[in-house]
Amino acid sequence: MRERLDAIIAKLAAVRERGLKCFGSDAHRFELRPPAAEAEVAAFEAARRVRLPEDYRAFLLHAGHGGAGPFYGLMTLAKWDDARYEALDDLDAECPLHPDTLPPGEGWLEALLPGEEEAMDRALWGTLSLGSQGCSYYTQLVVTGPARGRVVYIDLDGGRPYFPENAGFLDWYERWLDELLAGCKIHWFGTSMPGFEPELADALRRGERIADALVAMRRLPRIGEGTLDRVIARLDHPDARVREGALHVLGDFDGDAGARARPFLRDPEPGPRRAALDCVCKGDTARWAPDARAMLDDADGSIAAAALSALDDAKVMTLADLLPRLGDARQGVAADAGRRLAAMAGRGVSPADAAVFAAAATAMLDRAEPRVAMHGLQVLAHVDAPELVERLRAFALGEEPSHRLSACRALVRQDRAAGFDALAELTRHADPFVRQDAARTLGELGDARVRPALERLLEDETKPFERTATGTRTNIYRVCDTARMALEAIERRAKA
Repeated sequence: MRERLDAIIAKLAAVRERGLKCFGSDAHRFELRPPAAEAEVAAFEAARRVRLPEDYRAFLLHAGHGGAGPFYGLMTLAKWDDARYEALDDLDAECPLHPDTLPPGEGWLEALLPGEEEAMDRALWGTLSLGSQGCSYYTQLVVTGPARGRVVYIDLDGGRPYFPENAGFLDWYERWLDELLAGCKIHWFGTSMPGFEPELADALRRGERIADALVAMRRLPRIGEGTLDRVIARLDHPDARVREGALHVLGDFDGDAGARARPFLRDPEPGPRRAALDCVCKGDTARWAPDARAMLDDADGSIAAAALSALDDAKVMTLADLLPRLGDARQGVAADAGRRLAAMAGRGVSPADAAVFAAAATAMLDRAEPRVAMHGLQVLAHVDAPELVERLRAFALGEEPSHRLSACRALVRQDRAAGFDALAELTRHADPFVRQDAARTLGELGDARVRPALERLLEDETKPFERTATGTRTNIYRVCDTARMALEAIERRAKA
């Protein structure tokens, strides 16, 4: 074990010497904290009534107690319960998570722990936090139960846990260093099949886990011609996941990917069509824009959205591309087109197009999908439609949370006083999140006339907090803090 730890420390030093970087490395700069003392680790174990997995325990004692590690680095034992919503003394309880028995799909938590209150906390029993991946994602180490010693990625917002394919902590940690030193793409580290080109190419040759090997191949810095030939040979595979994976790999490594992929724009399955679109939409825009526009009518909404994205990213998307999709019945297409129309409006609307934007946005307000109406409101913050003032006020003071602030911004555009009145009314809302959002928006848009509404909030010391089905929602500021910052912003504008 000591020899292996010494080798890991040497690899970490090599990463530093080469000046490598990856997601989260600015937080730890590839430096480990000093090792823990045996007495410190033993005291933690006694207090929590557990014995830590041996490889992790040895790492703490001989390599480092926190610091350099995947994502934002390793936490110390003091933060073992960082992923818990409440302080719970549950590290010795048997962990219910195991890769072989984890229920599939979005309903995994209810299937695993039916009827359980605080099910997410219960799912974390017997695990300690190794580190944060950002947002609601954490890396946990299983300390008890059949999966003891395994690393597991969890999402506090209820996403299904993922077990990296490594036997234990040291395997997982050393894999991270090996991939860094090999020049692999490191972002969501550990979420694909382990191995480098020889192992992954051999999987293609043997016909074992072909789709997984192709996904993993994309993290490699390069592949040889022999491997590329094996990938090309899989383009006619009967499994759509294999065709999709092969096309993605070609897009990453083959200079002739567009020509090879173009026939797969007509593949019977959506996965390969989407991958083929990604391959085709590279290089000279004039060559691939017609292909992308043809895919706007694909039966799969996600492919239509991808085609819009490609045109948008290349700065060749037009109103003619967007307008027919604003009433599209394919899942997500209308909302995506509406979002892009709102962004286009935010970049500026010419007088010649103003009436077209206003008419499109007005029609979007009638759509049943809240996101489509929200994007219509966002468009109306950039074009004139004074006849909609009363309707915008109804949206601003309505029950749909996603509409309120966008409607207020649109209302300020059409009738400044009416917009400020609506925001002032929202500062009296029962929901502290709404009061806070209204205060923030008044700070961005308001002038001296909104000061009374903001000054009234200076006594509101509520810190918004809400427990949801999968986690919590909160804000670091109190309502009064936000109101104070809004007043300061208005004062700065007045002096400018």
